[in-house]
Amino acid sequence: MKMFVNLVQIILIAGMVYPVYAMWNNEQLNNFCGELKSNMTKQYVLDLAYEKNIRLNLGNVDDLKWHATASTPASFSDYSCLIKGLGDRVASAKMTVN
Repeated sequence: MKMFVNLVQIILIAGMVYPVYAMWNNEQLNNFCGELKSNMTKQYVLDLAYEKNIRLNLGNVDDLKWHATASTPASFSDYSCLIKGLGDRVASAKMTVN
């Protein structure tokens, strides 16, 4: 019974802490997306994402156009940053909620 009570306490504490952690991560993502400007290099975006612990999913549309979706590891929501680029430069970046 004591183990059950301890388990319930851990679940309750995690349930209170995780939303704060997720909100903090979403704010980090919002700041990351706000820092991206047109004409930045793709490598700079990759380095910045690594530095800020942002997960990037890169995709090529064709030889010149590319897009990336940035998200945080703690987010279960569809809150993300959509980055579009041309060549090795950023064309646009905007926050999206699907």
